[in-house]
Amino acid sequence: MSSRKRPQPEHGSPHELRLREIVNEFVSDDSQKQAYLAYARELVVAERSSSFAYRPSSNVPDFTRRTKLVAEKWFRRGLSGHLMWLIGEAILGEARMTKSE
Repeated sequence: MSSRKRPQPEHGSPHELRLREIVNEFVSDDSQKQAYLAYARELVVAERSSSFAYRPSSNVPDFTRRTKLVAEKWFRRGLSGHLMWLIGEAILGEARMTKSE
C-alpha cells in the first residue's frame, strides 16, 4: 500500500511569506512559531475550501464547521486561544477584503 505525501509549502512563495509575517507579528516565542505557522496554514486551507457567510442578524462571520474544528484541534494542542484569534483575524480579514473586491 502506498501513501501519498503532501507537498510542503514553498518557503519562498508570497503566500507563505505573508503567513510567516503574520505569525511573527503576534508570536514572540521562537519555539512556538512553527506550531502557529502550521495552524495558520491549516486555517487558510479550511477557509479556502469553503466560503464563510455572514449571519443575517449581525455583521459577524459564521465560520464553517471545518474552520471551527481546525481552531479546536490546535487549541487542544496547547496553542493560546488569544494568539490564534489574532492570527486568524489577520488572515481571514485579508481573505474577506480580497473576496469583497
